[in-house]
Amino acid sequence: MSKVLVTVRHPALSLWQSCLHRVLSRSQPSRDAGGLASSVEHPVMKDACHAAREHAGSHEVEPLLTRRRRASACARLCARLALARFHGDHDEVQRLTSELRFASCDPLWVESLVEYERALLLHRTPFYRRHASPGDFILPELPDEATVALLSDWGTGMPDARALLEQISTCFQPDAILHLGDIYYSGTPHEVRAHFLDVFADVFGARWPRVLSLAGNHDRYSGGEGYRVLLEGLGQPASYFCLRNRYWQLLGMDTGLHDFNPRALANTLTLLEDSEVDWLVDKVRHAGGRGTVLLSHHPYFSLASVGHDAQGRKLALNPRLERAFAPILGDVSFWFWGHEHNVHIYEPYAGLARGRCIGAGAVPVLLHEQRNDPLPGLVPAPGESGPPRRVPGTRLGNDGLLDHHAYAILSLRGPRLTTRYFQMENRLLVPGHVPPPGPPLHEETVTLSAPACRYRGAFPGS
Repeated sequence: MSKVLVTVRHPALSLWQSCLHRVLSRSQPSRDAGGLASSVEHPVMKDACHAAREHAGSHEVEPLLTRRRRASACARLCARLALARFHGDHDEVQRLTSELRFASCDPLWVESLVEYERALLLHRTPFYRRHASPGDFILPELPDEATVALLSDWGTGMPDARALLEQISTCFQPDAILHLGDIYYSGTPHEVRAHFLDVFADVFGARWPRVLSLAGNHDRYSGGEGYRVLLEGLGQPASYFCLRNRYWQLLGMDTGLHDFNPRALANTLTLLEDSEVDWLVDKVRHAGGRGTVLLSHHPYFSLASVGHDAQGRKLALNPRLERAFAPILGDVSFWFWGHEHNVHIYEPYAGLARGRCIGAGAVPVLLHEQRNDPLPGLVPAPGESGPPRRVPGTRLGNDGLLDHHAYAILSLRGPRLTTRYFQMENRLLVPGHVPPPGPPLHEETVTLSAPACRYRGAFPGS
């Protein structure tokens, strides 16, 4: 049975989980090389996850065998103390600290809070690097015939994640791997190394493909240092970029920058910096005849809601992203995103021909907890008669208990771009013994109407 990672969409509690994981990794250094596989099974971590879920109201994965168990008094006390310290509620911190001093709790709880205090000192405005000119952050070109792997919500460091990467490496030998964001629990420097960089190093050795990673909400929860470490480790210039060849360009954007505020989680409608929008739109309008693929962590639209409006209504479409990209969506061949731990191959919606959610990279999700139908009361996009609809026959499979993990493979062959979506059964995710992929869940091809190379150099920034 797959070990279960429990995540919560709350910066303070995700950061506390990270700190406890760090403490547990130090206490058992011979196991798991700093990954999550051993710490998630530790009784203290399980207890902490229960407490985090109770305080955050999380709808994500529950421990499989103890779903109705409540967190211990020590776990609840530490979770409340973490929240109070994060919000700067000094009176509450003093009161809870006094209670903890006289409670009979495992010393690991206290050690995790000491680690948490250190982490809060680093929690600041998230790291973000801006372009100085339109030609910045355009990366060295891909071959005209290239294979690009897309995965998202993958950075758990668990055996499932490594096995999925091994299948991508062995079976497809990609020229580039693009991760659409989320390194758990909160993207600390330790997690960036142990759950991402070290796993790539183990799988690829010294011969890495081009690897790039967007910033998700979990990547921002610990502040800016972890994501800065990630960009340096990947040789990536910024959190948004343009990766292209003569026929296609893949534009990565940073939707995570404005989704780290714990006081706005209930209403988070993420947005982009105005300067970044200008840069991205410039690349589409001056594409030099290339086809365009957009990449983000957060969804443009969703059947599970992208957030709430001022009246508290649940929205299918993010109006902030719609205002940014509506003028150029007709020139976008695909928009891939993650965030939701599922695969959704959407029919055309809100001006976008092909919206694709591929967030099922490595976080285990119980079958009954996955949202595959529109949320009741969801407000459709303007001009649409209802919520987004999935292409029939593309629902992610499962093993009767957990949904499968998944990723996408883009085959760039001159003016043709073929995308295949593969899923892996959890029982087959054994590092070192990874089978070849089965038939794709879905396959689709887009062909440019005219060879892009004839336009090469015709526009500024091309």
